[in-house]
Amino acid sequence: MSEKVKKCKVCGRIITDKKNVTGLCPKHQKGLNDGAAVVGIGAVALGLKKIGPKILKGAIKIIKR
Repeated sequence: MSEKVKKCKVCGRIITDKKNVTGLCPKHQKGLNDGAAVVGIGAVALGLKKIGPKILKGAIKIIKR
């Protein structure tokens, strides 16, 4: 084995991928990505709910011209 063995920060599983920068195994990496996607979609939805009507009114004014 190499001198520096990478292990998952959550479960301690040994990571064999040399390019892994997160320090998480594939199972926990997927969970992290899913969580980040949910937060991103929520932020976009909240932004559209707050700013969407203004954008829509502006677009309608441009179309009417």
